[in-house]
Amino acid sequence: MTAALLAATVISAPAIPTAAAAEDETDWTGGRPLPEGTEVPYEPGYGSSWKSYDAIKLGNPDYRNSDVRGIRVVGSYKPDTIMCVMNFKGGVSECYADGKQAVELGWGAGGKIVTTDPVVAMFAPVVRSFVSLERQLSSSRG
Repeated sequence: MTAALLAATVISAPAIPTAAAAEDETDWTGGRPLPEGTEVPYEPGYGSSWKSYDAIKLGNPDYRNSDVRGIRVVGSYKPDTIMCVMNFKGGVSECYADGKQAVELGWGAGGKIVTTDPVVAMFAPVVRSFVSLERQLSSSRG
């Protein structure tokens, strides 16, 4: 009985997805395939697809680390991932959360920055100015 159980475990082990296998599915933008059955706002078109990205929130030590792939999120946002459109030529474009488009705040030192928080969205023009300044200062560091 024990040998049969051991054999069944060994045979079925390759069929069980591992965390390493999920990491292997990460594309060049840091996106991973959406979970099966996830509703998307629209069909993305030729050369594009919906992907799931890590949501790296303001306050996270990796927020400004460009080596850590993910979408930087400012304001109130609870989930650990966010859904964005990825184009095989152009990279990441718009992001959505809870069926609503996230407000884009620009590209900072760590990467793409968005918000889903209505309070932060009201101040988006001001925040974009700071994000632009941060990017300029970070790129001038030699």
